[in-house]
This record gives sequence, structure tokens and C-alpha cells, in this order.
Amino acid sequence: MIFAARVLLATLASFGLAAGAGAAARDEPSAGTVNLRIEGVGEPIVVVGDLDLEKDRVRDAVRDIAMRGRSFDEPLMRYQDPLCITVLGFGEVLGERVAERIRMQARVVGAEVAEPGCKPNATVAMVGRPAVLIERMRQERPKLLSAESLHRIRATLSAGYPAVSWASTQRRDQFGRSIASGNPLSGLEFPGPLNELLITRDNRFASRIKVPFTIARAGAVVIFDAYKLDNVHLDQLADYAVMRILGNPRPRPSLGADQPDTILNLFRMDPLEASPGLTLMDVAYLRGLYALRPNEPATRLESSTIAAYRDLAALGCEETNTCEADRDPG
Repeated sequence: MIFAARVLLATLASFGLAAGAGAAARDEPSAGTVNLRIEGVGEPIVVVGDLDLEKDRVRDAVRDIAMRGRSFDEPLMRYQDPLCITVLGFGEVLGERVAERIRMQARVVGAEVAEPGCKPNATVAMVGRPAVLIERMRQERPKLLSAESLHRIRATLSAGYPAVSWASTQRRDQFGRSIASGNPLSGLEFPGPLNELLITRDNRFASRIKVPFTIARAGAVVIFDAYKLDNVHLDQLADYAVMRILGNPRPRPSLGADQPDTILNLFRMDPLEASPGLTLMDVAYLRGLYALRPNEPATRLESSTIAAYRDLAALGCEETNTCEADRDPG
């Protein structure tokens, strides 16, 4: 829910994250130093990728990035309200650069961005001891993290991964409006003849064209371990957060040679060899997601991403004067 998301962001701030990267480092002075790369921060965003991918390869790439958990009966989760980002633990200057990079990329992929002074509904934080923070949150705000989210976060931390993320959601009607409690679509059904009748009707005459509800992302959190960011560039970190905040990627567990180039590989390889930011495939995926109507079935993601990739590839080859007829993946 939106209320829970706002409480979560306030909780993160109350745990001392707003004091900057130096404060995060002081939590554990013997652990090491923060080694983020910042040269060239603020330069124009460059999207890298293969312009020659055929339609089938784009479809396979989408499935590699976000295949698991999608069905015809549910829409995809995404922001329906304007994105309002807050960044904690980086200090004022670097924090604002991360926030502005995220806002810029959000606009590029078609997400709406809130005006200054908005109430945050997404946060990126860098801390010295993420496991300690999560445990404090569990103890002091036990209702903020579901059992499923807590299990996944702990598994990620136990594996030594440098970043953890999670999101809160809100089910709305097909027009993005809040659903009153008791409505069968809200997920908060109360027993009674009317609800039984409505549920039976929905099950018998469910639309095969559109889903009668939407899933709004009410809040998202990405937390980075400050001492596991060696050689990571600030722009790489911001773009990784973009994918986790705006989308719902679930990449394949193993990193194979045939996988698409994606910023999600940042912590699965040497950061110096990883993509410098969002790749062509990443942008196409997010554009495809935000080009869909909020209540379209999740299985439409492939076709929407292919269309977005086609447009990006056409734009890219026009800029480099390398367009060819067989380069259109659609």
C-alpha cells in the first residue's frame, strides 16, 4: 500500500541514512572504504547494444530478463503514479546526481516523473551493513516486509550480493483508481452473497482481451552495500537501480554467453567490463513495459518490447547512417 511505502521510506531515513556515505562508512570503520568511480558523471547518456537483433532474439531476450512470474490473467506491475525518487547515503552532491540520472532515464523510457517537492515513492540507499539495517527494520517495523520479501532479501545477502531490492504494490481498477475494500478485485474480499456472486461472475465470464484490474507499484527500495562496489561507476549503479525500481526483472540465474547485454549483469561480472549503463535491450524492455496499458495481460510484454526495440534500432541507425532494410526486427 502507498501508506506502507511512505512509512518504509521514513524508516530508512530515521536509521541515519540521510547523513551521507561518510556516515555509512563510520558504521563499520574496519570494513574498508567506498570505492565508487565517479569520473565522467553527468555526461550524456549513451545506450549500447546490437542494432541487428532479429525479432525472435529480442523476444528471447525479454524472456531471459523478465520471463518468470508472468501470465495472461494478470497485468504487469509498474508505476502508475509519477515517480518521486529519494537517494540516501551518498552525500548531497552524489546523491542528487544519482537521483537526476534516475529521473532522466525514467523520462526516456516513458515513465512519468513527479515535480520537485513530491512525496517519495522510491528510494535508493547505500549503507555499510545492509544485513544490520534489514534486521533493525524487521524488529522495529515488522509489518513493512512480508515474509516472502524477507526470505528473498536474506538469501540475497547471504549469497554476498552487493544489492537488494523489493517493492510494495497496490491493486487498482482498470483505470488506475483505488479499489474499495470488499470489492472482489481488491484482494480484500469479505464473505457474503454479493461477493460470492461477483466472484462467480468474474470466473465464468473473465475477459480474454483485458484484465479487469491493474497492479500499481506503490513504492520501491534498492539498497547497495557500500563496501562491495569496487570499480562500479556511479552511472552504472543508478541505471541498475532504474531497472529494479521501474521494472520487475527476473533474469536467468546463470550468466550464459547467449544472454542479452543488460545492466542487470553489473554484479555478475567485472564492473569494468559490464555495460556503462542501460543497454538497448534494457531501454526497449522498460519502454515496452510503460507503453502497455496498465491492465494489459503480462504476456503482451514481448510484442510491446519488440516494437520499442524496432523504434530504437531505427533511431540508432539513422544517427550513424548505417540503416539497412533487414535491420528492422519487426
